Amino acid sequence: MIYKNLVLDNNGGVIRMTLSRPEKMNALSVELGEDLSAALNEVEQNPEARVLIITGAGRAFCAGGQLEDVLRANADPWLADRSVRVFLDVVRQIRTLKIPVIARINGDAVGGGCCLALCCDLKVASLEARMGISFVRIGLSGCDMGATYLLPRMIGLTRATEFLMLGAMIPAVEAERLGLINRAVAPDQLDAVVNELADRLCKGPALALQFTKKALLKGADTDFFTEMELEAYIQGLCIQSEDVREGVEALREKRVPCFKGK
Repeated sequence: MIYKNLVLDNNGGVIRMTLSRPEKMNALSVELGEDLSAALNEVEQNPEARVLIITGAGRAFCAGGQLEDVLRANADPWLADRSVRVFLDVVRQIRTLKIPVIARINGDAVGGGCCLALCCDLKVASLEARMGISFVRIGLSGCDMGATYLLPRMIGLTRATEFLMLGAMIPAVEAERLGLINRAVAPDQLDAVVNELADRLCKGPALALQFTKKALLKGADTDFFTEMELEAYIQGLCIQSEDVREGVEALREKRVPCFKGK
């Protein structure tokens, strides 16, 4: 399917989703949100998909919402609600997508763009990138696109409160130190690091990775004993899989396993 605001490429099970509004620094719009949602549905239904990489075209990852769109929504209650909910759906889709999602943060990730990056499973940023959830700077609440759910769980309530209430931009190296992202790397190493992660995940046991992602999501909201029961159920399924037999045999034979996701 062809999208107006993004490009979707498939390379051997590694899907790359590129926000493609470089002239607007890939700023968010309702139309882009609808494209993202449709593209995520396409990825979800693709049986060959193993890993999704989300990135931006040009010099920014995503500059957040456009000011003119915010003003239009300010005068239109229906558009205001739609502008918020379309991206809440996108975050939900990314968090529940069966395959791992990597954010390739090639440049600044601001406001909703930062939230888009943070809701991914793994996050790698260029050292030239900055990140910040700056909603408060224009009178918007910091609670949007999962920010108030994700941030306290990532960096603790105290740091999350500061991040959301002050709206400061921080460099990638600081984001890595705080635990917002996995790695901050030199710009010329960004593709190598992201591609290496994608390759490892693509060759990994798809079933086990899917269940691991599911358990991590549920574990954030359940008590210890409920999560233990979920782990017992999931590991019981995985231990009976073809992938486990292959993994054990490969280890014994000192070779690389060939997982099939079964």
